[in-house]
Amino acid sequence: MTASGASYTISGSLTPAQIAAVRQAAAEVLPQCRDFLASLVRIDTTNPPGRNYLECAQLIGHTLASLGYAVEYVEVPAEQLPALAPAGEGLPRTNVIGRLRGTEGRKTLHANGHFDVVPIGTVEDWRYPPFGAEVHGGRMYGRGTSDMKGGIAAQIFAVEAIKRAGLKLKGNIEQSGVVDEETTGVRNAGMGFLVDNGYIKADEIDAIVITEPLNTTNVCCGHRGTIWGTVTFRGRLSHGSMPGLGVNALHHACAFVQLATSTLCPRLADRRDERVIPPEARMASLAFTQLRAGDNINTVPSVAAVSFDRRLVPGETLADARREIADVLAALKATPGFEDLRYEYAENYATEATWVDPEQPIAAVFRDAIQVVTGQEAGIVSSPGSDDQRFPVHSLSPPLNATIVYGPGYISEAHVANESIDIAGELQVGLEVMALAFAAFLGVDAA
Repeated sequence: MTASGASYTISGSLTPAQIAAVRQAAAEVLPQCRDFLASLVRIDTTNPPGRNYLECAQLIGHTLASLGYAVEYVEVPAEQLPALAPAGEGLPRTNVIGRLRGTEGRKTLHANGHFDVVPIGTVEDWRYPPFGAEVHGGRMYGRGTSDMKGGIAAQIFAVEAIKRAGLKLKGNIEQSGVVDEETTGVRNAGMGFLVDNGYIKADEIDAIVITEPLNTTNVCCGHRGTIWGTVTFRGRLSHGSMPGLGVNALHHACAFVQLATSTLCPRLADRRDERVIPPEARMASLAFTQLRAGDNINTVPSVAAVSFDRRLVPGETLADARREIADVLAALKATPGFEDLRYEYAENYATEATWVDPEQPIAAVFRDAIQVVTGQEAGIVSSPGSDDQRFPVHSLSPPLNATIVYGPGYISEAHVANESIDIAGELQVGLEVMALAFAAFLGVDAA
């Protein structure tokens, strides 16, 4: 059974014969889906800096066009690249959108995936070529197989499975492939750019599915919030043999870290969200990640910068998180010996925590599809990190809260050496789940 009270179910929208036909068709299009995924993986779209984006966008666009979609390429103007893609070395940013109109066209579902991938790290750590898309033991290996070119391949061929099953979608389906998810940013040149510039509109789309991997049997309804910030402390230079003549900015930075760790971090550990996976990420947290100070060993540093990663759980707000950090700084300044504390606070990324209703139709129909395909009750989870869900939920007006995350594969494969996806156990399962959910949500007619 799907969620109590949900108005969308697989069995309520599709006949048993249609369900069987869609699942069989998903198995039949799996080889095409696999081959398309391999073609995507073989294009090195490492970000930063954002290589070969146009080539990858065109592969997606040409494939969509061959399948009957109206295709639009969305390139970020060069003058906006320094702000939206500061790590992009001026390389072009090209997104792609395909639109396929249904027989009735009264509803629209948008499926989205990013095609940039993180760097491979040390090539010697890879058992198989990181952009080879080689298949061994039923798994395809390569950067992006799981995060998240596998999701893009599955979302496109899920619609093809519906067609092959002899059905036509009543509603409209949109497919987008976007850039720069991996380099985040308060705004970005991918999903953020599409939202900001009206390519995705709340009043024209009924729901969005972002096909990131988290766990093939889970529907993701949110993610933790994030602040990436830096506090820069200012002191006064002096010779290392006469530290009393200076003001040691490094001492101030270390005192801040110590005070925050002893006072704020224990309070954060008590704030938990049991829906977050993995369990180790369920509590709010503050991690100090970088410390930069000093130019040489015999000089008291006048500048020290400490960076932090603050993760929020639903119920916390960015305003509250900033206030708590400010309170630690104020307490330090009130401590004897630190009356001359001078500092600047800056953020290079921040997003509120996100949670959408798991009982809404798009979430309910995916949960039901997972149970039909896997025989397991779907989990309702939250992601440990932020993703492109934040743009439709937080940046559209009105917010498009009918935005969930579901894709083939597991988050444990993301960003690791020897990244891979199981073709039958993950790619095919995700393909079947999407096909059934798309068909149930948008409705179908016999071809």
